[in-house]
Amino acid sequence: MKAIKKKLGHSDIEVSPLGVGCWAIGGPFALDGLPDGWGDVDDHESIRMIRVALEHGVNFFDTADAYGVGHSEEILGRALKGKRHEAVIATKFGYTHDIATKQVFSRADLSPAYIRTACEASLRRLGTDYIDLYQIHVGEIAPEALHSVIESLDTLKREGSIRSYGWSTWDAEQAAVFAANSSADAIQHSLNVLADHEQMINVCESNHLSSINNSPLAMGLLSGKFDSSSTLPQDDVRGTKHDWVRYFKNGKPNPDYLDQLDAVREVLTSEGRTLAQGALAWIWGRSAATIPIPGLKSVAQLKEIASALEYGPLTESQMQEIRTLLSPFDSKNEG
Repeated sequence: MKAIKKKLGHSDIEVSPLGVGCWAIGGPFALDGLPDGWGDVDDHESIRMIRVALEHGVNFFDTADAYGVGHSEEILGRALKGKRHEAVIATKFGYTHDIATKQVFSRADLSPAYIRTACEASLRRLGTDYIDLYQIHVGEIAPEALHSVIESLDTLKREGSIRSYGWSTWDAEQAAVFAANSSADAIQHSLNVLADHEQMINVCESNHLSSINNSPLAMGLLSGKFDSSSTLPQDDVRGTKHDWVRYFKNGKPNPDYLDQLDAVREVLTSEGRTLAQGALAWIWGRSAATIPIPGLKSVAQLKEIASALEYGPLTESQMQEIRTLLSPFDSKNEG
């Protein structure tokens, strides 16, 4: 599976079946006053990790102007200097922010002028003259505003600033409208073995869009590093009171998800896989459209994750076994 590239949606852009999520390498920042980063980060290690990813055949990197209020984009740009042609860069826009205070605000600006300004700023930070995949970061948009956003993205695409575009959203119905009324190539959404998202997978498959999967390791719960005694610090997004953080509550692993993990651990770790590698194998077994983007901070994490490519997807019998094991938890498993 390592050597096989996928086409990004309808485009000619070739991406590895595994990407790197670059939220964590943005370092500390806040969203509406609450910490939204993943603790301190070593920029030199982040740069090494990105370069090692390329060496392992992983060429897809997903970031956003909100991550570290631009710091993630800057680090990615530094890491890819001289190697830009080897990489596929995805970034996002829409949330307003204050660089001086490292604050991001949930209030969005999706006006044509702001989208152009945000794109230009991302290009500068990334040190490139084009973005491969430009994504709306705001998960919900009023129907009357969506058309204007699509027009802005089509304009940037015609001008060559972006090669393709998509939307990071949880709303399958809106995603379907977006797909039907645009030349989009991807939908980014949460997906993992503990939180399936059948409706969104159906939207992506029926519209021939790439399904880019954030939270493929359930914010780290599927790394195997946490149990009921674990506690994360308050400067980690998982230790805050953000109501959308589902796998951890106030820094503690959510016991409901720990129970589900225990139910499927043996299947995920079969054939010599680590738990994280098994979680990625489940995503590849879920749909040919999927591209998981686990968030990583170190070379060691990257090497473990990249090795999942050598195992490939779970078999259909393994997928069915997991469905059976999780069926008692079905009311909690829809993303």
